[in-house]
Amino acid sequence: MSLQTLVAVAEIVSALVVALTLIALIVSIRQSTKSQKALVVDSLAAAITSINVPAMESPALGSALAKATADWRSATREERIVAHYFLFSLFKLLENAWYQQKAGILDQAHWLGWESLLRKYYHSEGVRQVWWPSRRHAYSPEFQKFLSETKPPEDLSSLGELFD
Repeated sequence: MSLQTLVAVAEIVSALVVALTLIALIVSIRQSTKSQKALVVDSLAAAITSINVPAMESPALGSALAKATADWRSATREERIVAHYFLFSLFKLLENAWYQQKAGILDQAHWLGWESLLRKYYHSEGVRQVWWPSRRHAYSPEFQKFLSETKPPEDLSSLGELFD
């Protein structure tokens, strides 16, 4: 075998090794991406659970939220305080889900549920008229713009209707 033949064989082997390495890297990145996406979905589910556990332990939170979202001024001072902290946490979580969806990490099927929840709360009378205008500055300008362009869901039933 001549030196030129050995060099050609070495180049072919080298090219094959590079190609195999790239294939392995692509497979690894895909698996990592799937894992990251699953982690985001799991993280969002854990976060919403951590918000809702106190509500399960205290029916007063559900009542406060039902009143405040329907008509902020109809809720007592204590109910508005409780509703504010729940809404603040919920909208921060929804903002996070929105950014995850925008980045392509949260897939469209998962996002649809989050978006419905977001539009339901955002378009409730108490939130739109009182809570959001005074608290929107705590959220990114991009998220504020997104919300301002949403439409109320077709079914805007209230928590009061669900609880009563």
